[in-house]
Amino acid sequence: MGKSIIVKAETIDEAVQLALSILELQMEDVHIEVLSNPGRTLFGLRKTLAEVNVSQIVEHPSAPNAYMNIEDNLDRVLLSEEGPRHIGIPVATEKAESASRIKQKQIETIFTGGTYPILWPASNVRLYVNEKRVTDRVIITPGDEVKVKVNDEWIPPRFSIQLIEHDMLALLLLTPGKKIKRTLADTGYEAVLRIEAEEEVEPYNDLDPQKIVDRLKDMGVKQGLIFSAIKKATEELEPFEAIIAKGEPPVPGLDGDLEVHIRYEEKVPEDMERVDFRETNPILNVEAGQVIATKIAAVPGKEGKSLFGEVIPVKPVKDVIIRTGKNAMQIDLDIVAVISGRPTMDRRGKFVNIDVNHELHHRGEINLESGNIRFEGDVRIDGNVHPSMYVRASGNLHVGGTVTKATVHAMKSTFIKGNVFSSTVVVGQQELIIGELVAQLKEILLYMEQIRSAIGQVLLVRGEIDKEVPEAELNLLIRLLLEKKYTSFQEVNRTFIQNVKNHTQDLTPEWSEFAQKCYGTFISSLNQEVQDMAGFEQLILEARTLVELYGETPEPASVLTIPYAINSVLHCNGDIEVISKGLYHCSVTAGGNVIVQGLCRGGEINARGKVSLLETGSKNNVKTLIKTGPAGSITIGTAYAGTEIQIGVKRHRFMHPKLGVFARLDEAGELVVD
Repeated sequence: MGKSIIVKAETIDEAVQLALSILELQMEDVHIEVLSNPGRTLFGLRKTLAEVNVSQIVEHPSAPNAYMNIEDNLDRVLLSEEGPRHIGIPVATEKAESASRIKQKQIETIFTGGTYPILWPASNVRLYVNEKRVTDRVIITPGDEVKVKVNDEWIPPRFSIQLIEHDMLALLLLTPGKKIKRTLADTGYEAVLRIEAEEEVEPYNDLDPQKIVDRLKDMGVKQGLIFSAIKKATEELEPFEAIIAKGEPPVPGLDGDLEVHIRYEEKVPEDMERVDFRETNPILNVEAGQVIATKIAAVPGKEGKSLFGEVIPVKPVKDVIIRTGKNAMQIDLDIVAVISGRPTMDRRGKFVNIDVNHELHHRGEINLESGNIRFEGDVRIDGNVHPSMYVRASGNLHVGGTVTKATVHAMKSTFIKGNVFSSTVVVGQQELIIGELVAQLKEILLYMEQIRSAIGQVLLVRGEIDKEVPEAELNLLIRLLLEKKYTSFQEVNRTFIQNVKNHTQDLTPEWSEFAQKCYGTFISSLNQEVQDMAGFEQLILEARTLVELYGETPEPASVLTIPYAINSVLHCNGDIEVISKGLYHCSVTAGGNVIVQGLCRGGEINARGKVSLLETGSKNNVKTLIKTGPAGSITIGTAYAGTEIQIGVKRHRFMHPKLGVFARLDEAGELVVD
């Protein structure tokens, strides 16, 4: 009986050579049957291996009958009308029906009655009936020539490599090889005989590490090979995954920052029990010459390299930009106080404005005797603010008494310990002004960039370069472009300049300086601001810098805190907190949240963030309007009839009292009221 084996490999030639090596035979000594060709599955997602059956050619002695040839690892039975006839095996005929069995690796079949036996081959055997391979159930009749062949099989180890994480990692997926030894076990007689070989599977791995390295090179991987992982993969006898090559990831840098050295002291007012008022008023004091903060310089990152050797850029770092006011200065990396007072620190992204404010402490009332107060810095008033009086502070404002029929303005946070009656309180108006100016400046910047491009096209047609343009000719080009092509620019520019002029006292000097340059360049007939294209480029750069610096939301935002207000206008660019009785017929506008621990009866609240109130409206259907932006929410403990809420453009009016209201917009933009 000759040797035979089924082998799988990536190509037919490799499979044949592997089989010859295992059988230790030459090509002329074997018969080769190609069972399947190499290829790919549907959509090319997986590779299929070539499969061949290699059998040793053996010379057999002639048999008594032409149908009774014995082959290597082959069992055959010749069936005739008289009944089964087998190779040297006696057959019992006592069965009540036709049946087959496997006995000593041969198939024995008997025919009785009017039935026929059925053979059902498994996938690990090959059944031939009359020289034709059968893969499904087949009925055997007398005279059929039946052959069953069982082969051992060697499946070589397989691997694939995937590039992941943007070509930064090479992932190896390994499936070890298998040596499968198959044998046919004896069975009893069955009318339907299932022919299935028993398998003994032994994993093996003869993968050469160089083959993995060559595959990586074919994929273009030039660096980062992990040879220890590759070697380990060639020793594994279980399915295995490993990173076998790794690129150099970019090392991110560190943005610049500010280390603040000043300390906060918390002050709690004496009278807390009457209105449940808790004021946390940070008092920060520095002495002249004291270091307020230290700049931490940005640290650039390091570029990386992919497996293909391609450079991976690193995200650029942002350095902190420090601007100091007139009462602070920067010495190397330290920001130092010039005077004694309260330091202020306004953050807008990476832009930080640092200064030191004086504090005006007025120990009495604000009335006709004291006069109005306008102060550059913080203001602390111990008494009340009387009717028709005006208080303005460029920093924080603290009022220890009530505010009645007066006007109060503060650029930073405001704390009013007493109640507010028929007054106007505006906090953080500077931010509203800056927001408006930034929007106008963005439009001006767009126009200036278009004018620069148009001048460049004119010079290109003339064959001139920027440096060759005389000042008078450049001014003429700007005038002609403004008159012929960008007529609407002048209106935007004039509005911006006038807006800056109207609010000079609330703005830093850089706004006034830029507005003056815009006037001199585009409106004044003399135009002494821009002498050449380099000067025009500098003007564009200054505009872009202002937009970048002031386009960010300031930190921390202003806060207005009061216990109670009636018939008043309250406006804050940050949060508004009402910590006692609540609001009666007030107009309230907040750039952040509105938190009312009491009731809100009548009037209107307009916020961008969340609104939280204990009670709204009244039993007499007093109209009370609560509005917030699309991203906000409204929470009300008790909403009486007459309460109307609006989130974005969606409105809801309460016709009956409702407890525990929580309103917001869902993902579809519809108003949900729970």
